[in-house]
Amino acid sequence: MTKTIEITKIVAVDDIIKYEIHDHTGLHLLKNEKVEAWVKYYNAESFGFSPEGLPESILAIPVTLYLIPVTWFYGVKLVVPSIDKTLYDDLSTIYAAYSKIYGPFKEEWRGKVTAKTVVENKMPESRFDNIVFFSGGVDALHAGIDNLGKRSVLVSVPSIESVEKTKKENSGWDFLNAKSQLIREFSAISESDWLLITNNFLVNIFDDARIQYDLKNSFNLNSEAFLFDGWFGIKYLNNILSAAPFAYAMGISNLILGSAFEQLEDNLASNLDGANPELSDSIRFAGVFFGEQDGLYTRRSRKVKNILEWCIARGKKTRLWTCFADSTEQCCVCTKCVRTQLNILCAGENPVDWGFANFNEKNFSRLVRSYCYHDRNLCWLWDIVDSIDDSTIYPCCDKLLHWLKKVGYKRYSKRARFVSNVPRILKLHRYPHYVKVVLLKVTGKGHM
Repeated sequence: MTKTIEITKIVAVDDIIKYEIHDHTGLHLLKNEKVEAWVKYYNAESFGFSPEGLPESILAIPVTLYLIPVTWFYGVKLVVPSIDKTLYDDLSTIYAAYSKIYGPFKEEWRGKVTAKTVVENKMPESRFDNIVFFSGGVDALHAGIDNLGKRSVLVSVPSIESVEKTKKENSGWDFLNAKSQLIREFSAISESDWLLITNNFLVNIFDDARIQYDLKNSFNLNSEAFLFDGWFGIKYLNNILSAAPFAYAMGISNLILGSAFEQLEDNLASNLDGANPELSDSIRFAGVFFGEQDGLYTRRSRKVKNILEWCIARGKKTRLWTCFADSTEQCCVCTKCVRTQLNILCAGENPVDWGFANFNEKNFSRLVRSYCYHDRNLCWLWDIVDSIDDSTIYPCCDKLLHWLKKVGYKRYSKRARFVSNVPRILKLHRYPHYVKVVLLKVTGKGHM
């Protein structure tokens, strides 16, 4: 019997698209045999936008894209009521791109997508030129200042970021409100309109833990990209494309994403994660596509400096929101907070003025000097150290920055790795037998 996942109902009401999905695979890939999913648009009334009246093949795009990756591995047939022809024709291209970045996948695409109708959609008249995906982070803000004005729309999809502790549709209501405030603030500075989109895809559709386990252990994915962000990253762009119906309705062809460019000394590399340029280049539908990612070859330290200089020249301030924490204030101690605060300090500014209300110079210096900043990729640490000028007196954390420059990124990273492993070492008391054996061998008293 064919294993299928079927989208059985698509309904648009006011500012919400509702979906009903049935899992007939017997594999329990969805959280339940019947799943109800939705996408909701905030501030849609300022555009006169409602998903009501849009073609079903356009309304289907967000959930279709989100479901497609599961067909690559399990031999599942995805059944949809209708599909856009451009998207349908490019499914093999999308598969090939993801296989290249996250794989190579061990087998040819074993599932498929079938639709009752394949529709060639004609784009409406263009009301805007670009959608700029906006999170408040460094890459997104840089894309925002590079694409200013009334012909661009800032779009935030906070539901892509994490499964929240409170089991609401985002990372908690406070987090949603913080994201809304961020996009409103930058909208006022950039003179671009804004739209906020939420969905329950990450929370309610897949049994993500089970699929992640299967991809690692049964399908043996071990690429750098998969080891970094796994199943979550595979679905990242598909989730952000909850914006597809809005883009189509507004006649917007060009989607702009900030690039997370990585450089380590002379080695230039694109980010190997769910936002990789090759992945975004592979996705097209109804005349809509991703343009070249913003800042594709611009280092993070340079992006931060560009943002701050742009704001200062206009007498403006904005917040750089990079924190992993689910809170209305940034924690200032997580990896991305520390990285961004160092970028700001290296640009000669105080992080307090740029969204890090909890920044304290003494506490921050102590944290960095104790080697508690440990980044997954040395490119970020190298970039920070390389941007510190020996001849500059910095208005904030001057001694810290010159100390960091003297230590150098390689020695700092080595010591940071040791510090991060200390908790594991301290847990050795739980295994007294093995500790005893090791000590005897080290002292030469054990049997050879």
